[in-house]
Amino acid sequence: MEVWVASRTRALDAPERAVSRARLFDADADAGFDRLARLATSLTGAPVGAVWLADEDRLLLRSVYDFEAPAGHPSGTRGGETPVAQALCGAVVLEDEPVWVDDVHADPSRASDAATWAARAWAGYPIRDPAGVVVGVLGAVDTRPRAWSPHQRDVLATLAQAATGEVALRVALADTRADRSAAAQRAAASDHVAQEADRQAREAAEQAQAAGAAARYYREQARTATVQAATSEQLAAEAQRLARLAEQHAAEAEELASTLRESLLPARLPDFPGVEVAARYRPGTGASVLGDFYDLFPSPGGWGAVVGDVCGKGPQAARTTALARSTVRALGHTDDDPVAVLSALHGVLHVWFDQRPSFVTAVYAGIAPRTDAGGLEVLVASAGHPPGVVQRRDGSITELQAGGRALGVRAEPRIALERVTLDLGDRVLLFTDGVTEARPLGGRELEMEGLLDVVAGLDPSADGHVTADAVLEAVDAHAAGAALDDTALLVIRAVPRRSRTP
Repeated sequence: MEVWVASRTRALDAPERAVSRARLFDADADAGFDRLARLATSLTGAPVGAVWLADEDRLLLRSVYDFEAPAGHPSGTRGGETPVAQALCGAVVLEDEPVWVDDVHADPSRASDAATWAARAWAGYPIRDPAGVVVGVLGAVDTRPRAWSPHQRDVLATLAQAATGEVALRVALADTRADRSAAAQRAAASDHVAQEADRQAREAAEQAQAAGAAARYYREQARTATVQAATSEQLAAEAQRLARLAEQHAAEAEELASTLRESLLPARLPDFPGVEVAARYRPGTGASVLGDFYDLFPSPGGWGAVVGDVCGKGPQAARTTALARSTVRALGHTDDDPVAVLSALHGVLHVWFDQRPSFVTAVYAGIAPRTDAGGLEVLVASAGHPPGVVQRRDGSITELQAGGRALGVRAEPRIALERVTLDLGDRVLLFTDGVTEARPLGGRELEMEGLLDVVAGLDPSADGHVTADAVLEAVDAHAAGAALDDTALLVIRAVPRRSRTP
């Protein structure tokens, strides 16, 4: 069955009609939605997690994970459909917002289809398409009454955001494939036209050689050759036009990939008192969708900063990047412990990968203001990621300890932790291996030793943006323009609290 991603309340313009042709019911989408349903149960403690997709006035059960298998529960009816007004989570679609029901007996208006699911409590969060229209619901169901905690609500919001990212990826990939297919067809037509023109030119030459037998015959053949030459010029011009059109479609596909990369990075960094932050990201050569990410956000006791590297490239890496970044942000908003944040992310990724050979490395910095003499206290947790670098205001350089193990690989996480005190003017650099592994074609990598030499040559009194730009310029100079891998860099500098980030 094909679901059209379209609004039920307004007309769509031409770009949105193109988006609506994306298919959400293929095998890849099933696998992604199944993992999200399973994560809804493991992270909220509810026995049932499910994903519904909206089609006109119906809700179709797309994925369901039943932990306790209560009697009468329709866990085997994937693909079953229910009118929106009667569906368990239909209120989420009708009201266009999350719905949390602690006990359907206390709120009969929320009891639609509850008996079929043996539900006493349920929660649903909308899944949206790139136009912001609700196209589905991520839900959790319990056979007993329960009060949905703020943490459980944050978890479902995060998973629904991941599902929204899954929908956006399917839409983007469907349009990209359609554009590439159209471009390939036009290129093939262009090649056929060129071959036909070449064949006609050869025939004209053969006819011109035979024209010497008789002047009349020669004149007739010459006129024919002139007509054919004019036709060949027209065909060649059409071939050039089609070639330009193919190049235009290729550029549009690259622009779409660039837009997707930007959606997986923060639009701008927040301005926190006492902290100056400079961030840089650059995709590697030929990378269509990023595998590196960074973020900065407030935490209960200060701020959290993360830099991570997802194994692989392309759509699957983009899904993992969106899930990892949104999970760290949701957890870091409520927990000041960097080890706890990365350990929880490890649990989410271990379920997400589901024994697929993939992993994520990350470094997470919990930043808190010092109340005695100014400056910052930083707790740096590392999971198989390159170590950070500290530059003091007197110019001295310290390499932080590396440690931990990549996230999502084994059942138990292993996180390394180090405390760093930053006086005013001190800074810490966090980065991905695109910095230390930069190398020219056939040459050696920059490595940590080379990076330490670069930082040692920088002005320790310069602001973070000057430092970040200088590091990337040094990486470019070493690689001689052959930046094969993604590169992400954060520079965090302690400044007086009255100062503001430029």
